[in-house]
Order: sequence, then structure tokens, then C-alpha cells
Amino acid sequence: MWEYVDGMWNGASAAAMYQGPLLKTLERAYPEKAARSNYKWIILEDNDPTGYKSSKGKAGKAVANMVSMDLPRRSPDLNVLDYCLWHEINVRMRQKEAQMPKNTKESKEQYLKRLKRTALSLPHAFVSRAVKDMRRRVLCLQKAKGGIFLE
Repeated sequence: MWEYVDGMWNGASAAAMYQGPLLKTLERAYPEKAARSNYKWIILEDNDPTGYKSSKGKAGKAVANMVSMDLPRRSPDLNVLDYCLWHEINVRMRQKEAQMPKNTKESKEQYLKRLKRTALSLPHAFVSRAVKDMRRRVLCLQKAKGGIFLE
């Protein structure tokens, strides 16, 4: 799923995300689960108090039958977006920029389109491997009893 939030990220935008594009994406990807009445979707979240943890965000999750598996505070090593995917997107964005003429001026709209194209063009196998690596990372964290672990 790719969704750009125009404006401030807050409880209302989080609720709209849960009940709209996120729910539709989950239902499309897992129709057998969506067919079950009152199926509870489990989603991974960080601890953003302005959106996910707000009362409107929580209410939006409840309406969409979602429960969150929350990451510990300041734990980017457990969020696949933080430790892998955004890094790869950034590398690919910089590679594209290096190929552009030096005087290229990109509008916000052009940049956002290029960002979306770049993110959605990540190979499925790469994304799948990154997501599956979370299990190994969680086991490393457990072994380290919640402390720092080396890769």
C-alpha cells in the first residue's frame, strides 16, 4: 500500500487511513480473512502519539476491526520500514537524482510521484525477505533481554 497524507498527521488522518486505504488493501490481499465476520486485523505500529495512539486513531482502528502490535519505544531496528525499506528507497532516489541534469528542478508533485514509483518498484522478493527478517531480529532482541544486539 502507498498512501500520501496531505496535511498534518493526526488522529483524524490515522482513523481515515485505517478505515480507508489500509482496510481496503488488507481485504484485497487477504480475501479469505476479510470474508470472516469480525476478523481482527493485526497491524504493526510504532508509538506515535499524534496519530496511532490518539483517541481518534484508536477509534478508527476499532471501527476497522484492527488491533495493533506495538513496537517498543525507540526501536527502529524492529520496524522493517525503518531498518530496510526506507534505506533502499533513499538509495534508489539518490541514484535517480545523480542521473538527472544538474539544473533539474522538481516540483513537490513530481517528487512525490517519483517517490511512489521508486517505493512501488522495489522487488517483491526484496520486500518479502526484509519482512521475514523481523523474526530473526525479534529473537535477537529476546536473547539480548531487550538490550542492544549486534547484527
